[in-house]
Amino acid sequence: MAMSSGRLIGIVGGILILVGMFLPWLTATNSATGETASLMGAMFPIFGWLALIFGVLGLIFVAIGSRGMCIAGLINGILAFIMVLLGFALSATLVSLISGGVVEVGYGIYISMIGSIILIVGAGLGMGQAKKAAAPPVAPMAPPPM
Repeated sequence: MAMSSGRLIGIVGGILILVGMFLPWLTATNSATGETASLMGAMFPIFGWLALIFGVLGLIFVAIGSRGMCIAGLINGILAFIMVLLGFALSATLVSLISGGVVEVGYGIYISMIGSIILIVGAGLGMGQAKKAAAPPVAPMAPPPM
């Protein structure tokens, strides 16, 4: 069975979420000491791990490809996007308050956000394509009995 373009797009989005989780999200610099620390998405206690779990589940659901699984992949993509946003917003605030320094945004957060959006789009397309593929062909009418 050939893989639909929506499923393929969703799989790429799920992989981007996974890659973005292990890249730097924030770089905090303490202005007093000059110390620098980089944090990646998977290091955030609850939001990072939840985004990772939802991204993996979305990837698996879209890869399965039935209409119901694509709906589940769409929901997991939305939840992954929300967790990435919440994790970034809360951790950036906390790090800037604790360190009293400067917080710079890393490229991992952007890759995770883009990956979750691509997962959402791919799951939506896969859902529509699975719906079209599920329609049975129309059988020709039999001639009337003689």
